[in-house]
Amino acid sequence: MKFDNRLYIQANGVDPILTASEHIAWCRDFMAEFAQHSPWQMPCSVSGRTARHGNLGIEADFSNFDAMCILAQSDSKDDGFRNVGSGGDNRLLPDSYSSIGFTSLFSDGFQTKKSKDRCTISVTSPAYLAGLNELSTLAFYCVAFEKGAVNEEWARGEVALKVLRFFLSRFRFCSDVNVTTSTLYKSFSRGQTLRGEHLTETGGPVIGPLHYFGNPAIVALLRDEPDMTPFGEGLLLKLTDDFTTVDTVEIDDRLHAIRAKLRNAGFKTLYQGIDRAQWGCGSESVLGDEQP
Repeated sequence: MKFDNRLYIQANGVDPILTASEHIAWCRDFMAEFAQHSPWQMPCSVSGRTARHGNLGIEADFSNFDAMCILAQSDSKDDGFRNVGSGGDNRLLPDSYSSIGFTSLFSDGFQTKKSKDRCTISVTSPAYLAGLNELSTLAFYCVAFEKGAVNEEWARGEVALKVLRFFLSRFRFCSDVNVTTSTLYKSFSRGQTLRGEHLTETGGPVIGPLHYFGNPAIVALLRDEPDMTPFGEGLLLKLTDDFTTVDTVEIDDRLHAIRAKLRNAGFKTLYQGIDRAQWGCGSESVLGDEQP
């Protein structure tokens, strides 16, 4: 079975807990600008959880965006919705909050013949329950990004950096933005490096060859590391200008060394120690006296 390498661009940040309608509005603003800041192809689509709502086309002018996103959300009937002041009404309504956070999944190039050539991004807003999806997340991926392939433009260093900057700007506070490949990701998640060495210690944050760190505690720890430069309020690690040639032993070794330093310092995640309430985003701000 052929392995399709993926390019990942993922971001985590602190944002307010949103209602269903607020989540859709956030997605609309984000997707409209994302299409202008990247090679994202319009028209695109949004997908629900059922085959009936698996590929809902969104017009290039976003005129039907809200309607299609509402249809996609209608598949999420059992996600622990909460309607403040409703006396226990748990239906999905425009002002509902979700116990796991709302997620919308978009794919570009709605008219593209080969579905595997389409790029995908998921947008997740925070849950109202503490300990479940406390951060907003953006998770983009595409295949066919090697030289000469349909998505090669995404793998160019200047494009990846532009998208990183854009993702960084979308949160009240951004803990990290990571640009990597599934080859490098597997080196972290499955305990075997590109050298074929099985790690004696696994776990800890996944680091990418283009990576923004915003957590002040991590910034202080990594400030003097090679290849780190100040970037806004955080640090930027940059090991490549071309993601079509990034899956090398040398880069993998460097990333594992940074991860080991974080793990040895006690960091299990890149957002460890970040307090949402510091940014006015605690669950009490939306639930009032109706705490879980």
